Amino acid sequence: MQFSLGSAAAQSNAPFCLGFAFRRGDVPAGSTVSASLGSIQVTPRNAWPDGSLKFAQIAGLADLPEGAVKISLYRSDLKSTPTALTTADLKRAAAVADFTCGAFGNAKFADADWDSPFQTWASGHLMSSWIYRKSVGTDAHLVAWLEVRLFANGAVEMLPWVENGFIRVPGPSNKNATYTFAMNGVTRFSAAIDLKHHQRTVLLDGIRLSHWLGADLGLVVKHDVLYLQATGLVPSYGASVATDYGSVSNLPPGYVPLNKGSFLYDGGSASMAASGYQPAIGLLPEHDVLYLTADEATLSPAVVRNGFSAGQFGIHYRDETTHRPLRFSRWPTLVIADGQGIKDNGASTTGTYTAAATGGNPPAWDVAHSPSVGFMAYLVTGRWYFMEEVQFAATLNALVMTDWIRAGGGAPGYLPALGYTGSSAVFATAVDAFQTRASAWAVRTLAQALCITPDSGDALRAEFLASMEENCRYFHQVYVAQANNPYGWIKPGESYNGALTEGAPWQQDFVTAAWGYAASLGLPLSATRSNQLNAFFAWKAKSIVRRLGDASGFWYVNANAYTVKITPSPIPDYEGGRGPWYVSDAEVYAATNSGQAPNPDYRSKTEGVLGFDYGSAADAAKALWANLQPAIAYAVQHGVPGALDAYNRMVGASNWGSLQTAFNQRPVWSVRPTRWVPQWLAGQALNRWFEIPGTGGAGGAAAHAFSGFALRPDTGEIFIAAAGGHNDSFDNRVVSLDLRSAAPGWTLRKAPSPSATPNVLYYADGTPTSRHTYHHTVWVAAVNRLMLVGCRYGFGGGTPSGPNIDAFDPVKNSWDPQVTWPAIPTSRGYGVLADAAGNVFTQTGARLNTTTKAWDSSYATASATVRYPWAIDTQRDQAFGLCWGDGEGYGTPQINAVAYPTSGGATRPITFNASLALAAFQTDGPTYAGMTYDSDNDQFLFTRGDQGVNDGRIYVIKPNSGSNWDISILAPESGSVPLPASTTIAKIVYVASLKGLVCMRSSAANLFFMRLA
Repeated sequence: MQFSLGSAAAQSNAPFCLGFAFRRGDVPAGSTVSASLGSIQVTPRNAWPDGSLKFAQIAGLADLPEGAVKISLYRSDLKSTPTALTTADLKRAAAVADFTCGAFGNAKFADADWDSPFQTWASGHLMSSWIYRKSVGTDAHLVAWLEVRLFANGAVEMLPWVENGFIRVPGPSNKNATYTFAMNGVTRFSAAIDLKHHQRTVLLDGIRLSHWLGADLGLVVKHDVLYLQATGLVPSYGASVATDYGSVSNLPPGYVPLNKGSFLYDGGSASMAASGYQPAIGLLPEHDVLYLTADEATLSPAVVRNGFSAGQFGIHYRDETTHRPLRFSRWPTLVIADGQGIKDNGASTTGTYTAAATGGNPPAWDVAHSPSVGFMAYLVTGRWYFMEEVQFAATLNALVMTDWIRAGGGAPGYLPALGYTGSSAVFATAVDAFQTRASAWAVRTLAQALCITPDSGDALRAEFLASMEENCRYFHQVYVAQANNPYGWIKPGESYNGALTEGAPWQQDFVTAAWGYAASLGLPLSATRSNQLNAFFAWKAKSIVRRLGDASGFWYVNANAYTVKITPSPIPDYEGGRGPWYVSDAEVYAATNSGQAPNPDYRSKTEGVLGFDYGSAADAAKALWANLQPAIAYAVQHGVPGALDAYNRMVGASNWGSLQTAFNQRPVWSVRPTRWVPQWLAGQALNRWFEIPGTGGAGGAAAHAFSGFALRPDTGEIFIAAAGGHNDSFDNRVVSLDLRSAAPGWTLRKAPSPSATPNVLYYADGTPTSRHTYHHTVWVAAVNRLMLVGCRYGFGGGTPSGPNIDAFDPVKNSWDPQVTWPAIPTSRGYGVLADAAGNVFTQTGARLNTTTKAWDSSYATASATVRYPWAIDTQRDQAFGLCWGDGEGYGTPQINAVAYPTSGGATRPITFNASLALAAFQTDGPTYAGMTYDSDNDQFLFTRGDQGVNDGRIYVIKPNSGSNWDISILAPESGSVPLPASTTIAKIVYVASLKGLVCMRSSAANLFFMRLA
């Protein structure tokens, strides 16, 4: 758990505020978090179903150096806090805010105005925040809004905006004027703005993200985006976008009121309803995905600016009686009136419509193409403004629908009798009235709104919860509780040639993705509705799982069909589930492809070769193969039967790598599973070793020869490369094993060299010699390489040792040419670590930036006595090394333990609190050990090697940001199988995607696994 703050200059007592999402269980109920730098205030907003903290706003004061500094968060006990800052303190700051809106009038906040906020958003001793509103002059529609933050050091920050949108107040029109905002008499903003009905805009321009009473500190927040993805509140993405790529460099460098921002569509079109690929469409829009996939420390301002740019859309229908986004229960039959810039608006059975508008329309909003707005900006900032942006979008999407359709009326008069009402806001499809994809994006936005609306203090939470529960009930009732089609298809909301004989599978994929995403958000549903959500998703996921079948059914190489036929009938019965339906996947595949001329650029006729849309991977990254990625990713993540095998068929295709590479330019669809439960793991108990069948033999690699393996986290693959060496083996083969598979087995990635010369670093075919790999094999995600960082005890007499770095490309299954990578600097040891940023570290702390291929030998100076093992604490961004003596039974018999921050800083010795485990460690004197970091339980797991009675004992080390840590022993539960005797060098690793520990104790025996979470 960490974030960074960037500052152009050193600052003392600098105020900061951000939003922060937490993984389920990281901060249990009754706990809070503290920081490694400065003082912080944590304002909880949402909890996970187990009561642990899900999302909070974090504010504080810190002394910051020039540049970026990482701040670690760690779990701590709740403590009493000093008295919170109040509006009386704000009044003493003598702040004045003045809105001037041309002929429409002005709105001023000063003195006694501060006594009566519309809402208190945060209340704390380091920062308090209030929301204020006033009508502008006597205008019935135009309202000035203001969020004011007061920090403990006296700093005052303001975010002003104007809004032009009520539900039923007559005569909404544009408000064309020069808008000015001043603080304490100093003009901070002035511009001519034509504010259309139901738009809003912050009164900012340029690079500023708010106004400060004093100087703008210009702090830039950067979250740990891997941790953020691990929370599940955003999808997990497999792309890695270069910071100089066009989509990154084209992000808005500043804000212009009502500007399009990044809401431009393919080819530069400004129409949301335009057909074809649109970067803004997806679970998140591309401009937000870039924050998660581009290694650039300055992208959070772009997230915020695009959050502001969503104000251009006419979606801000505020209830004039509550001055909040509308409640479904108050307006069950209200529908958006015609001519208001909303595409495909419906009808009201009671004639209840929003007030007719004049003065021109905002850019059109189309639910079927609608982006997620405000959500990522809220996660980054925690601002009330962005929370409301999500709420506005969620309520608008319901107002678009004909009232009896959103009451669950898939057919006139059919389902309302089952007890649904317009206040349910059910996003049911309706043929040629509410599209399949409209249902998908409406559910996505509803789930996001429920996810971030605070657990207490906001009446809209109950509205969104009721709506989400009724959606769960409706879709379960129609598609699961009664027999329906076996292919996971909801009723299409669009017809082809006036019939439903064929439908768009890619739109079905959007629905699958939206519900899979919703199932990951930890929504506060009742147990019944949660079970219904999960059951419906498992059924819905069949639409993608069955399309990724083998050649005997629906052949996965052509899963990207534009239309699919699951029924022979032009008017099949979906509501009653009676169809008729085709009886098998093979019949569906045959019917789908019947009469279509084979196109080698689009349809594949070859096993193992995906049929790319439009003939290239670059195009496929924005077309149908891309569209299905989130659907299959969530099917795998939630353990849908058959999903993992389906996923493996796809990613095992020979041209999958080119599509994966193309996602590095168009990342919005590059969603991948965060976690999965393969068949061999299902039902296994916690804290108990068991064998993974069929995994013995190490693929023929000589892993027994003081060698280990490396884990590729994103795919769950174990790699062994060029193991052996000395007099043990000359075999330099590369093998891998995919732990995601239902029945994992070893795969030969590269055969051993046909001939081997002893005592050389490279054989005659140019491939690296076999060696004792120890801990020197690391996976480097940033360059997609398996790296051997140094050669120790190569084949022969053990003399071919050297600082060379060799890297294996898993896409081409080949070694990079010699000297592609710079050798380890003299006397800096061998490689032991790689971090998520693509840096490789030696055992003495020298760092290689694999992007620039430059070594920094002065980076850190770890103790030379700590050879191995090493692991990285990803919550605190620190490397930790621990060994007894020199780790191999020599040197002074004592504990040697050190840690250093991988982002820079001094190395410090680590000591341990007295305990029985510490005494046992000193008695054991463990050598040839392994160690890994368990990110789910925030602990290092140190496993001793082949030493007799206590062989395989696991020591649990709990890190913190200090220098004195706790150590204990993990005792396997009864029923745990005994581990074979062997060394554990680099052959034990925590697999976060499986929430457990994999261990190879003997290359001849099966792998062993222990679930830990």
